[in-house]
Amino acid sequence: MTQPPIALWDVQAPLEPLAGGHRNQAWRTRGLPQDVVFKSTTRSEAALAWLTPVQDVVRRCGFVVPEMLRSKNGLFADAGWTCEAFVEGEPVSPEGLVDVATLLADFHTQTRGWWQRPGFLSSTTLLAQDRGGDVDLAKMPPDVVALCRAAWRAVSDAATCVVHGDLAPGNVLQLEDSRFALLDWDECRVDLPLFDTASHAPTSGAETRAHLAWEVACGWTREPEYARDMAERLRNT
Repeated sequence: MTQPPIALWDVQAPLEPLAGGHRNQAWRTRGLPQDVVFKSTTRSEAALAWLTPVQDVVRRCGFVVPEMLRSKNGLFADAGWTCEAFVEGEPVSPEGLVDVATLLADFHTQTRGWWQRPGFLSSTTLLAQDRGGDVDLAKMPPDVVALCRAAWRAVSDAATCVVHGDLAPGNVLQLEDSRFALLDWDECRVDLPLFDTASHAPTSGAETRAHLAWEVACGWTREPEYARDMAERLRNT
């Protein structure tokens, strides 16, 4: 693993790697008054800056979101890394996400009509276009693309909003004061709210299939074994 260039953020502290990231490296400091986390990133500066007003809304809805910190050069992404405040808490299980459902619904409501994150596309837009965020349909077999688009088309009449996009265990923490923190906004974008809810509280089989299709498309080039497993599940769902 490559250690981050912490001097770009005027940080001097011991580092230790964080486990759990499948697509990016992550390190945390030890011993600072406010420890920080460094993550490798391929996102553009514009894509990261887009998160600032989004996360302001999330905080107003009642979530804790770690503050993104600019480097000495005034950048959120510098030399391929980001830096944010470290948040301590207990991971919330998928079953436990029911406890954040009201806060999440408020966030979705308040971000209806939001502009799309630079470089990203929603599942609805991907019905006609091929590439956005981590999705590149041109690199996938035509039959798998057709399978994904059919799943997305079945739910495409729903209203879009900002979605976190990766409410996996470890990305939702419960803090000592009982508040909830949302971490890892790498996959955040404008899309259908089901992409924040279908994995733990689907309202229909169509939502489940649309969510599976996104997992297939998003992971096809970066997590191919997982994506192919999800494609098989999609075929059989």
